[in-house]
Amino acid sequence: MLIYSKKIIGFLNEIKSVTKHILSQELGLKVFGDRFIDRSGQFSYPIRVVIYNNKSMLGYFNSDFYELGFHECLMRSSRDQLHNIIKHEIAHFMIFIDYGSAVQPHGIEFKQFCRHLSWGEEVFSATTCLDDGATGPCNEESAVLRKVQKLMALATSRNEHEAELAMIKSHQLLLKHHIDAKYIGAEDEEKVYLKRILKQKKEDAKMRSIAIILETFFVSTVYCRGGGFIYLEIVGSVVNIEIAEYVACFLDKELDKIWEQAKKQFAGLKGMVAKNSFFMGIAKGYCNKINSLKRVYDTDVSNALLVIEKKLVEAKKMVYQRLKSTKSGGRYCPLSGTLGEKIGRELNIQPGINAPSKNSQTSLTYQVK
Repeated sequence: MLIYSKKIIGFLNEIKSVTKHILSQELGLKVFGDRFIDRSGQFSYPIRVVIYNNKSMLGYFNSDFYELGFHECLMRSSRDQLHNIIKHEIAHFMIFIDYGSAVQPHGIEFKQFCRHLSWGEEVFSATTCLDDGATGPCNEESAVLRKVQKLMALATSRNEHEAELAMIKSHQLLLKHHIDAKYIGAEDEEKVYLKRILKQKKEDAKMRSIAIILETFFVSTVYCRGGGFIYLEIVGSVVNIEIAEYVACFLDKELDKIWEQAKKQFAGLKGMVAKNSFFMGIAKGYCNKINSLKRVYDTDVSNALLVIEKKLVEAKKMVYQRLKSTKSGGRYCPLSGTLGEKIGRELNIQPGINAPSKNSQTSLTYQVK
């Protein structure tokens, strides 16, 4: 996951400044704003820097996003080490521009590029693996995650009162997790995380409906393009991202199954317009159900919700400083949309009790009447 905070934004700006200096002064390239022109003088590329803490290497270059990534621990490293790692990743960037993905990451071309700039072994071998490997949620966050999952499991109970109470408690627990001082700490130390999910060729109604549902789990969602694909980026706390990703991966497969079942029961459901309207209806119905649960919140929880919503807006602005808004339109099928809303109101998402993993099982219950 990518990570942001006020201090990390300052660190990002430092790395970006060093990167621009290396590109212009050592490589002799023209830099303007947050872009640079390659050695051919024909193409420009973005200078995009991100910080992460869930990988074992100190740095990476992602060619899909033209992204230079650096581990959070480098904030505590020497400037010499940091600058060597920056040069190392810039070298990967330049080799990709010249050769694409057809050469070995640290092959002959990479070595020759470094030698040409008199970058020695300290640059060539700068990116090494961390001893402790990838990091994950801390013990306290994992405990919150498990409690929320158990409550979501209870939310599929046939006892309507028990199911609604479990749903309310799960959302209250997420709210409490965000405003509890022992999790948040000092204001300027609060961290925001970002993860890319749902890689596909183009945005569609199913992806939009999933994005809408995910925002009920206290994350912000943004569409991002890279490498010829579109991704859904989710922004929030570690716990909320874990839950949202888990729900999204399951819904991505399950919504199609729900659509196929609905078509068998209702002969009038045909075509892409009906399918898109059905998916958006499910999202609307589910969100209406979640919003109706807020009527039972006491004053403290309602105030906490306002705090969380405000923090999510602020976090989104911090992560996406130049975010562009887009509008999606198209034809609408009232029959499919209305049916989707009904199913959405009856939809209960039940993640497995254990922490999310690639092999985890999730069940989703619904009923078409």
